[in-house]
Amino acid sequence: MSESDEHRGDEPPAAEPTGCPKTMWDGPYSYPCGMGARVGVCATHGRFRHDTPPAPADPDRPCPHDDLHLDADVQRLTASDDDPTVVAYIVELQIHCKAEGCGERFRWTGVPAGMMPNRPACSADEFTLHAPIRPATADPDFGLGIPGFAIRYGAGGSR
Repeated sequence: MSESDEHRGDEPPAAEPTGCPKTMWDGPYSYPCGMGARVGVCATHGRFRHDTPPAPADPDRPCPHDDLHLDADVQRLTASDDDPTVVAYIVELQIHCKAEGCGERFRWTGVPAGMMPNRPACSADEFTLHAPIRPATADPDFGLGIPGFAIRYGAGGSR
């Protein structure tokens, strides 16, 4: 390969990072943040890293999952876009294996799917746990006025 071949730039351009991976909430509705893709810094959530997608699991070589990573984020739910009064807090937890060649994500079991102001629930794909929290000095009913939802699964695909 000649020197000119090395520097011609025939390689496809790197994919643009998708931006901040955090989830934003507007009442019971969620959407990805996605800000700061070019610089790796979100104005709302700070620095983030662009993780490569996990490799598919190989059932012939199971991973011992001895290097687990917990991603935690706290969401502040406000009264509205125009009113910055915080009406609830929710912590979001995700776990994945960081062992080389694994990257497998862990699912939450034993909790219903949805988002509820009075108890933990997981996302529909079971990868994210949403747990309501409150400051120690707040009233016991803090955050209970926000709307919630639950996803119920029935036998045979009925709902």
